[in-house]
Amino acid sequence: MEHPTKAIILAAGFGTRMLPLSLDIPKPMMPFWNKPILGHVLDMLAHWGVREALINLHHQPDLILQYARQKRRDNLRVCLSFEPDILGTGGALNKAGWFLDSKPFWMINADVVADLNPAPLLKAFASRQCLAALWLHPSLGPRTVEMTRGVITNFQSSRPGTDGTFTFCGLHLVAPEILQYIPERRFSSIIRAYDRAMRDGHRILGGCLPRSFWADMGTPESYLHAHRDALERYRQRLPGHNLVQADMLRHMTSFKRRGIRITGFAAIGSGVVIEKGAGLSDSVIWDNAHIAADAVIEKAIVGTRTWVHGRVPRIAVRSDFPMQPESRPADPQLAVALAKLQWDPAGTTVIHFEPRGSARVFTRLEHGRRSVIMIRYSLVREENALYVPHARFLKAIGWPVPTVLCDVPEQHIVIIEDLGDLSLQRLAASAMRPQVEKYYRAVVRSVHGLHELGTQVARRKRLKLVAPFSNDLYRWEREFFARQFLHPRLRLPPADIAAILLELEHVAQHLLQVPPALVHRDFQSSNIVFAGGKPFFIDFQGMRFGAAAYDVASLLCDPYVELPLACQTRLLTYYNETVTAGKPIPERLFWQAAVERLAQALGAYGRLCAQPDTAWFGKYIPPALRMMRRALQHAGDCERLLDIVEKAIDKPSDAEDNSLHSKYN
Repeated sequence: MEHPTKAIILAAGFGTRMLPLSLDIPKPMMPFWNKPILGHVLDMLAHWGVREALINLHHQPDLILQYARQKRRDNLRVCLSFEPDILGTGGALNKAGWFLDSKPFWMINADVVADLNPAPLLKAFASRQCLAALWLHPSLGPRTVEMTRGVITNFQSSRPGTDGTFTFCGLHLVAPEILQYIPERRFSSIIRAYDRAMRDGHRILGGCLPRSFWADMGTPESYLHAHRDALERYRQRLPGHNLVQADMLRHMTSFKRRGIRITGFAAIGSGVVIEKGAGLSDSVIWDNAHIAADAVIEKAIVGTRTWVHGRVPRIAVRSDFPMQPESRPADPQLAVALAKLQWDPAGTTVIHFEPRGSARVFTRLEHGRRSVIMIRYSLVREENALYVPHARFLKAIGWPVPTVLCDVPEQHIVIIEDLGDLSLQRLAASAMRPQVEKYYRAVVRSVHGLHELGTQVARRKRLKLVAPFSNDLYRWEREFFARQFLHPRLRLPPADIAAILLELEHVAQHLLQVPPALVHRDFQSSNIVFAGGKPFFIDFQGMRFGAAAYDVASLLCDPYVELPLACQTRLLTYYNETVTAGKPIPERLFWQAAVERLAQALGAYGRLCAQPDTAWFGKYIPPALRMMRRALQHAGDCERLLDIVEKAIDKPSDAEDNSLHSKYN
């Protein structure tokens, strides 16, 4: 068939998962190797012979309009369709009906970068009488589309990620007849239109294209990963190599010659100032940013006109985002926090930490050399409202926790002192083993203080806490383990799962027989920060009464660190030697508590790694399984679970190696 000469580019989406970056620049205008993603899309379409492209707009349309005018192409006419209220992929197509004629057209999302030969889609569309042909990927992404012999049968698979499922890559070749399946004058999805057409007997085709490159820009992590993938392909001359130009690499090299430490890659925009001594690793720096000499930029994105120093782990942007309609601030909670601090937004840098899987968001605010941590929370989990009273209680008994600087409960934000980000996890990764054990001894002394003094005072003051460990809570933990890990990742039959749940029920009974203490509940290395050589503790809002062994096992059997067995044994002995009012933790009870804790952790990792924003938790599944095997071997209670864990270690799940981005040839 003839190559389509028209295309619709979907650019209206707000980009919620790219916040706060998308408050500053709409996703289609975010640079990908120093060219806006939209620019790569337009270049690809023009190369395919497209002569007219319509872009739908909603969020910050002026920036896209300005770019379309400045980058006018002689062989490609660009039209714009503004949506005051976002219409969805189907509604956008309906509104653009005037632009179409009787011929098929391309439809593509403006937040993907791609390099492909579209000939297989064109050939399938021409030969098989269909309404649309969609580009699918067989191994990457969520894989929620089912297809049989090239025909899509289901867009919402109940078995995502299994054989016969695929990911829609955001590119379709569409016949204009699809418009009859889109409702008029309201928000709608093109996928729902395809569903209606399929029920009416029409075929929607799917095609997997070999020797192609696809990367979704849905999250900061995928955005960075796509930069790295494209650079690798440039060096190997594989599909995707034309997304990186030689002058971009010369720009990066010029900074290295000036004494800037760059490892991996650094995509550096125009007008960027980087002071000598700064270090960059696998990061993207947008135009006119200023990187101070003490800055360490690690797998991070630094926004336009942003000044940073110190460690930047994920995202850094200026806080003076454009105002929304009716002069409303783009980030009301941030505006309240800055007003409480009396900090000028134009002089404040906002550094967002990695998502942690809880209903809270942690952000560092920097103003000159001053910095604080802002915690945003929701009340989806009742314990989040307990953070401030718990912090004040712990401070009063001398337990080292951050000072609460400002509490704004009506806005669901708390501002606390910034103790830095030198966590026990980071220390353990870089220090020699004897020094690591010294750090852990300091932590053990403190947790012993919580278990003894904290228990006494909390009982006396009747401190408000969430429900204690009980039969119900332990049952929830083991069923969570089954629901999020044993079933979806190990794909165990119901009989095996039932046997494992029974074994874990017996473990819980042992933990319920010991006198309860006040426990942290999430006592892992990432929740312990060293400042001034001393440990401080965070994430304590889930405190409750339970077995002290649960905390000690959480600390010493932490998958983030993987302490050697001999070290665990010495630290358990050290804890027991400090016990005065309570009872020592028997070794077998310690390992039983480790089994319980690791089951809960594996359930959490299974849930989190299935979500794009927190997929990185998947890397902790192998060490958690190894630590679980050790705990089971010493606890001696769960033969069936031990057998399953050993098999999982020998044959890891395919999902553990699943990348968000394409290395598909």
